[in-house]
Amino acid sequence: MTTLISVVENSLIGDAGQLTEPPPGGILVPDTVFGALRRFVFENENADGLLAFTVQKGREFIRVRNYVGLLPLSDGTQLEILPKIEQQTNARPMLLAMLRHLRHSPFRTLRVAHTGAVDLPLWEIFITAFLDSVESLARQGIQRAYVAVECNERFWKGKFQATRQLRENACHAERLAVMYDVLTANVPPNRILKTALLYLNGKTADRANQRRIQQLLGGLDEVSVTDSIVGDLNAIRRSSRLFVRYKSALSWAETLLLGQGLGVKTGQIQSLSLLFPMEQVFEDYVAHGIRMYWPNADDVRVQESSAHLVDEHVGMPKFKLRPDIVIRHADRTFVLDTKWKQINGQESNAAQNTGNYGIEQADMYQLYAYGKKYAADDLFLIYPANTTFRQPLAVFGYDATTRLHVVPFDVTNSLVNEVEKLSIYALTSRK
Repeated sequence: MTTLISVVENSLIGDAGQLTEPPPGGILVPDTVFGALRRFVFENENADGLLAFTVQKGREFIRVRNYVGLLPLSDGTQLEILPKIEQQTNARPMLLAMLRHLRHSPFRTLRVAHTGAVDLPLWEIFITAFLDSVESLARQGIQRAYVAVECNERFWKGKFQATRQLRENACHAERLAVMYDVLTANVPPNRILKTALLYLNGKTADRANQRRIQQLLGGLDEVSVTDSIVGDLNAIRRSSRLFVRYKSALSWAETLLLGQGLGVKTGQIQSLSLLFPMEQVFEDYVAHGIRMYWPNADDVRVQESSAHLVDEHVGMPKFKLRPDIVIRHADRTFVLDTKWKQINGQESNAAQNTGNYGIEQADMYQLYAYGKKYAADDLFLIYPANTTFRQPLAVFGYDATTRLHVVPFDVTNSLVNEVEKLSIYALTSRK
């Protein structure tokens, strides 16, 4: 049975075989699990963006980066990485709520009921969502399609194939080489779904999910397991119009079968399962909220790329700018950039560290460039709220007209309320 271990992003993992106490904010794992993590780091050339090996006071640790989701290890363990927030008991439902707005992913089909499943691990919730989508198809009826079949028959059926008759039946005049169409459920989309169901049947520890999988497999008796996942997926893309209603289920199946995370360069890494850069999850979540709930905006653009840092170089503009969000509201333009990073909103504490609240100087330069190129006087850096950062910082004045606002965004609060607070602050900032 798969062992599940939960850990928080940017924390340390220690070896219980060598240590008696976990590192601050981190956890201890069994020696076998630590060994699997260590092998993962050293055997995968692209692992550094996900995990990092470090030595502190002669002790070995694995540091988790700012990717969240699930990572399977060679010993059968699944590492569940959750976002770092104040109330960690809410981390899993909060992450699921945010994943519902992650672009180019199947998580948009996660129902609200899934996001409230505090006790279920991410893996079981993802399986549940996939089974929901397959059950919806089953209720409507499994899709069938006509498939061309080439065979030798004792009677004429379909189209006679003279060349194949000479090649295969020269000594068998009683047989006819023919080709005809057969209506069958054994088509690429159904093969992918059956393959995913069989794969997940051995990966779920939830009995309800196991029962559902068996019931769904019973409706796919005439469907074979795919010989090539990639080949069948490519065939599906070529005939996508025939299986429009399969889109959600197939998207889940592809993600679960291939272990496709976003923003992860797999390289030689095998079975990377559902890992996502928290920076992108946060960015897409905030962007969705602003598109949906910002009041009376004339135009909201996400990842706009109409401006360049350099307008002219050998007849061409250079260095395209891509702010996260641009809002045009009446005669004002706002540029917003999101950063998933814990900053220190208390000036006295910040002075003991960097003196700049933990804000990167490069981000300040970046926002200044956005302001000048997009003719925006009010710029916004949005960070997740924390115990020291509940209210906007004092305004940063770049010059007489250009101002930067550093504001908190509480991901544990409702999205509509957070966007409302942000919009009220922005729209009244010049009054």
